[in-house]
Amino acid sequence: MAHVGARHVKVLNLSVLTALGLAYLLTGLISIINWCISLTSANQQLYSNFIPGDLGFALVALTVGVSLTTSAYYALRGDRATHLAVVACGTWLAQGALTIQVMAAAAAVLDSIVLGEEVNYSIISEYLLRMDVILGCVVLPVSVLYTLMLKKMIKRSK
Repeated sequence: MAHVGARHVKVLNLSVLTALGLAYLLTGLISIINWCISLTSANQQLYSNFIPGDLGFALVALTVGVSLTTSAYYALRGDRATHLAVVACGTWLAQGALTIQVMAAAAAVLDSIVLGEEVNYSIISEYLLRMDVILGCVVLPVSVLYTLMLKKMIKRSK
């Protein structure tokens, strides 16, 4: 009976990784579309409040998306080491993007304070309601879980 429960957890984990990977891939694709639209000087970007037309952002999102979906592939093939390594790299990159965006928001607030200006609450929507922050917060517990699993596997192999 415990084997059935473990299998359900594995399917749930792979489903979460795949869903997160697809969310990042879709976000990256929309970001590239928005970037292309911005090159034409049109103002009809898709979800521009949440997904910037930024090529750097798009490349990070696509890389995280590919990493998370690829990790599910390796898990299905039974390659646990590669699965854990790819998940760790993808989630760490997502956490890096989250951290950079939070630091940019903090810098904008500090800049306003140093200049003696009123802190504008649009900073929240401009910096913290972006998909790299939203998805990064969702990925955080996944990152912790898989980092601990990778650490445990590395300790066992020594």
